[in-house]
Amino acid sequence: MDVFVDLVSRIDSPIFGVQFDPSNAIAAGEDPLELLEKVKHRVISMGASDRYLANGTIEDLRAQEGGTAGYVSFFKHGVIGKGLNDYDAIFTTLKGVGFSGWVSIEDGVDGMEQMIESANFLKRKINEIWA
Repeated sequence: MDVFVDLVSRIDSPIFGVQFDPSNAIAAGEDPLELLEKVKHRVISMGASDRYLANGTIEDLRAQEGGTAGYVSFFKHGVIGKGLNDYDAIFTTLKGVGFSGWVSIEDGVDGMEQMIESANFLKRKINEIWA
């Protein structure tokens, strides 16, 4: 996170922004809300996804591959809103900085039913937070 935030802060351009994906932050062993707080003014799009631990703990995830979490077999994609990400906090933070960019859905690994459930969750949550 520190290297990423440092690089982002060095780019002084009104047209440069980042895509925020909270699940990728978790996969990297970072706290997605802490990362979002540091880059929230630069977020121009968001990759909405959610992951869950099929077994083990966050500490087990962080202990993988010599201290970098990565993509391990027990860190699974799931329905958005049912995993480790706090979408109330994420969307409240984004609303607070005037975010109006795209939110893309990263789901459907286990079928279209999950994609539909994820899309419905995101519609409800966006309407709730931005209303």
